[in-house]
Amino acid sequence: MSFVPVRNERLSDKVVNQILDMIHSGDLKPGQKLPSELVFCEQFAVSRGVIREAMIQLQALGYIRRKTKNGTFIEKDIIDRLSRPVADALKEATFQDLLDFRDSLESRMVEIVIDRCTDEEIEEIRQTLDADALKLNGHFSLDHYFHYKLAQASRNIFYMNFIDTYYDLIEELAQANKKQEGSLASIAHEHQAIVDAIGQRDKNAAHQAMETHINNVRQRRQRLESESVQ
Repeated sequence: MSFVPVRNERLSDKVVNQILDMIHSGDLKPGQKLPSELVFCEQFAVSRGVIREAMIQLQALGYIRRKTKNGTFIEKDIIDRLSRPVADALKEATFQDLLDFRDSLESRMVEIVIDRCTDEEIEEIRQTLDADALKLNGHFSLDHYFHYKLAQASRNIFYMNFIDTYYDLIEELAQANKKQEGSLASIAHEHQAIVDAIGQRDKNAAHQAMETHINNVRQRRQRLESESVQ
């Protein structure tokens, strides 16, 4: 088998698409072991970070599975999975799967927002922060609305559908954050950092701000789970 080097933007998406094309064509078969990250890096001519991001997307969508020490494999029921709507496949994801996917998806999304949104749209997103600051008393639909406004500014229907499809899961996490003093203020601060970077049209800063936000969401979730077993 051979892979085509990719050199343009959204490299991880191009890697994902090539792998899915090879599954459709039969070059990659159900249950087949994938090459190592190092081999993928050489064949795609990209960094390990790009390959890892692509693998996170494929795993979150249920197309591959990773076995400790054994490597990464195409799921045995991949053909059935590919024939189902993406939303149905994602509904089987765990909360950790969701956060991994959000990390990859939304960190890239804010870069696209910077390319496509107008100054007026940035101001609309910024106005959601005022609502956050005024209503730090549990109105968690504001968190959903903030992320939806970002997705809307990307002009990408998949991003918008993703946010809406998983609103219930996002809401569950947000409701759980009620139990932690300072969580709402932290979320508002993280949103502010994202909007500030977008307002400056700084892709690196926006990407980092979103990564930090999702990582903090993950850490808050882990703390809540630890407290629940004590």
